[in-house]
Amino acid sequence: MATTQDDSHGTDCWLSMTYDHVARSTHMQALLKPLPTPEGQDCPQGSECHASVLVRNQHTPLTADLCPEANQLTEQDKSKQGIDEIITSLLTSEDTLEKRVVVLMGPAGAGKSMCVEKLAQDWSKAQVLQGYDLLLRVCVSECVTTWVSSARESGSVGEMEETKQNCLSLENLLLLAHPHLSTATVSYILGEQSSSSAAQPRLLLLLDGLDQTPRLPEISELFVPPSELTLCSDPRQPVPISHLLCSLAQGTLLPAASLLIASREEPDPDVVPPGGMCVAVLGFSPSQRSQFFQRVLPDDDDNDDGRLASELTQVCERAFGVYELSARPFFCWMLASVARALQRAGGAPPPETLTELLAHAAALSLRPSAASASPAAAAAAGQVQQAPPARTLLRGLARLARVCSADACRGFCSREELVSCGLEPFLSSPLLLRNFLREGFDANGDHTFVFPRPVMQHFLTAVSFFLEGCGWDGGADEMMSDVQEGCVGPVAAFAAGLSEASQRAPLEGLLEAGYAADRAADVQRWLEAHARETLEGYHKDRHLRCFRLLRETRNQVLVKRSISGPGSRLGISYGGLDRADCAALAYVLSCAEEVQQLNLYGSRNLTSDQTSLLLPAFKLAQSIILSQSALTLESLAHLAEGLRGGATTRLDLSYSSLGDEGLRVLCPALAHSSLRSLSVPVCKFTAAVCKDLSVALAACELRVLDLRANKIADEGLALLSNALKSQQCKLEELSLHSCDLTAGSMNTLSEALSCGHCPLTSLDLTGNDLCDPGVIALSHGLSNPSIKIHTLKLTECELTGSCCAALAAAVRSGGSLTELDLSCNELGQEGALLLCESLKRPECSLIDLSMTRCELTLPVFSALEEVLCGGSKLKALALGLNKVGDRGARHMWNALKHGRCHLQDLDLEMIGLTDDCAVDLCEAVRAHGSLKTLILKNNSLTDSSIPSLVQLAKSCRGLQELNLQYNDLSEDLFELMDSCSRIRY
Repeated sequence: MATTQDDSHGTDCWLSMTYDHVARSTHMQALLKPLPTPEGQDCPQGSECHASVLVRNQHTPLTADLCPEANQLTEQDKSKQGIDEIITSLLTSEDTLEKRVVVLMGPAGAGKSMCVEKLAQDWSKAQVLQGYDLLLRVCVSECVTTWVSSARESGSVGEMEETKQNCLSLENLLLLAHPHLSTATVSYILGEQSSSSAAQPRLLLLLDGLDQTPRLPEISELFVPPSELTLCSDPRQPVPISHLLCSLAQGTLLPAASLLIASREEPDPDVVPPGGMCVAVLGFSPSQRSQFFQRVLPDDDDNDDGRLASELTQVCERAFGVYELSARPFFCWMLASVARALQRAGGAPPPETLTELLAHAAALSLRPSAASASPAAAAAAGQVQQAPPARTLLRGLARLARVCSADACRGFCSREELVSCGLEPFLSSPLLLRNFLREGFDANGDHTFVFPRPVMQHFLTAVSFFLEGCGWDGGADEMMSDVQEGCVGPVAAFAAGLSEASQRAPLEGLLEAGYAADRAADVQRWLEAHARETLEGYHKDRHLRCFRLLRETRNQVLVKRSISGPGSRLGISYGGLDRADCAALAYVLSCAEEVQQLNLYGSRNLTSDQTSLLLPAFKLAQSIILSQSALTLESLAHLAEGLRGGATTRLDLSYSSLGDEGLRVLCPALAHSSLRSLSVPVCKFTAAVCKDLSVALAACELRVLDLRANKIADEGLALLSNALKSQQCKLEELSLHSCDLTAGSMNTLSEALSCGHCPLTSLDLTGNDLCDPGVIALSHGLSNPSIKIHTLKLTECELTGSCCAALAAAVRSGGSLTELDLSCNELGQEGALLLCESLKRPECSLIDLSMTRCELTLPVFSALEEVLCGGSKLKALALGLNKVGDRGARHMWNALKHGRCHLQDLDLEMIGLTDDCAVDLCEAVRAHGSLKTLILKNNSLTDSSIPSLVQLAKSCRGLQELNLQYNDLSEDLFELMDSCSRIRY
């Protein structure tokens, strides 16, 4: 800041003193002065005056985030989320000469202008950024409008030469933005002192309103030197407004001034100046939104606004499903204004869809006096005084919105377009028109009108389809094809909503003959056809867009009809939903009579808010898939609530890293659920949670539990065994694959299995180091005739032949065991022969036996031939990865030829087969006649065997699969093998 100097410094000293003591104070006071709200404007569309909000202490802070491309802050600074703090930290520097450039990004209505206004006022109150001598807020759209209007009134624009038309100097721009500044102060700002003794002021320039002025450069273009014109460096030189802004952004004008530029678009990171920062305005967080409603609808003894504020918070969370909008301040202003007007006019509940909200907002904007009058006066004003102009205005706005949506999607229109749409009568009395359009001028000085809220433009475009005389001659298909691509989604959603009489009701009284019934029916026919076509595909994004359309109708009958087509694929994965998608999916599924599957596979960031919205779907879905998902404890609490009393019978949470705490959240709900199957493999459980799980198992309806690859350990299995002993436990299938078990827990498990009422029928102990002592202990229980185990998997359990005697005894005990998998254990010849002896016994009930990679020898294959020919019950036999070659396989071919062999599935992968076995193989399979599956993968068969094997597959009708994968086959035989669909190669 310039300092006061001695009188001997003359003019420069006087100028510096004048600025310090007069101009700066005057400027600060001017920034703090609130602007008047336009007469009669009740802000139903969220256009409240920013300065007035600050004066009334109704401002609610916003949330923002730094764009990583331009982020130069420390980790501590990155954690800041409050937008005021972020911007202040970016613009503050210990080096008073350092230039800062910050781009404030956010969509229309996100709160950028409010943020700029707040920053200006906080500086004026000496609360922030006092390192800057002067803060200059320049709303470009307001300056351009004032400048061109003044020139037109004086007639100077029409008299200017074409090359000089619409040219403006920086000096004039600053005076337009701040008319209270004197010429001397502006000279001081521009650094035009007559002596170098006066300090150069440090300036911060806030540029706003660029997006509201047509034909200005986009944000990225501001930082790129123009190809046709040189940048301006003279602050008094009039240049085109676009040229002036580029010169400011690139520093040829006010080269030392720091800049904050508000923009709806994100600039290209490659063009942002060195050290430049980009800040994304995220709007209100849920807590900030609640705070906002409490501030604009305070609790008061004379009204119900306080209760309404709480209700609106819930409406945003549960009803709308438009979270990309509901975080924006303008949306919250609109909702609060509409809800308050409805309450005061008779106590109607707040709207539940965006269509209904905008219909009410439009109706209030068309009849602004009715919003603040008594109910009786409002009705009279709407029916008598305001009805004719309101009807004309609505029709004209709808036509104009259609023109804009078809051409540019920016919301800008010319005066000629406005007149052609029948809106000329409102130019002389612009109060109603002002509620929808902002009048101004573009960068060339042409008269323009702007839809400041794109969402209202899209809504009115949809309204135009339902009105006669708006140019729609075809049906809904024509509307969707005529609207420009960027507008199709919102316009289609509003058309869907307006097809329902209840949602268009606020506007019905403004039309001569109401909405055309055939148009509503046409939109619903289009919706149903579009939904059925979309849901027959596998594109998740298309499904979700369709769900949003259907949700906007709030027509359960239509939704149910649309999603119940025979080709509908509602079971595809919908993982990675945002909040709006969660709301739409939950609503659509709630319209169905039943939901077979809710597939949310791979939902990596499923928050508490999202799972709360999905609660109706959780309760309805018979099967829920959340595998490879990331869920917080709060998310799991909502899931647990959905399971309680819900229809879900199957829940898959595999690979979701729940941890012990996550499972503890779910366990209490199991006893009150319909769950029959729970898959939680690789979820990082330990023995510590098994007590909770054991309690749940003894009280729930669970039949299948998959705990694979969790560190249950012996301690955890001991706790689970207690549940298996309970007469209330109904568990039938238990997978403890790779759960860090040892022989130490097998006695306890064996006791539980043989207790007499244990319901378990399938047990998978694969991948645990049980060793021989563990399986011997387990076998004692298996020998108990009361045991119900049908399937036992002991793959890769570090077993040897030493445990086979005990296993053989269990196999021949006459129990219920029908499937035994001993693969990947070194049983060897001696152990395997012991098992074969038991297989010959008539009391042996085994049907399926797997001994893949068990070090089997030729004598074992010979013994198995005797088993198969002796009337054994075996129907499936897996003997792969035992190197016995053609000689060993010959025993299998001999068995297949025998009339007492009942084999249906035979797996001989990688046993060393060659082409020499082909003849015997074909003869055996034909003679057997009942073989369904023959696996010959990873052997040494060559092309010479293929013709006979293809002929075999074609002639044996019962053979469903002949697997020849990974043999020494050439591509020359592929076409021949393709001639039989049952061959895999």
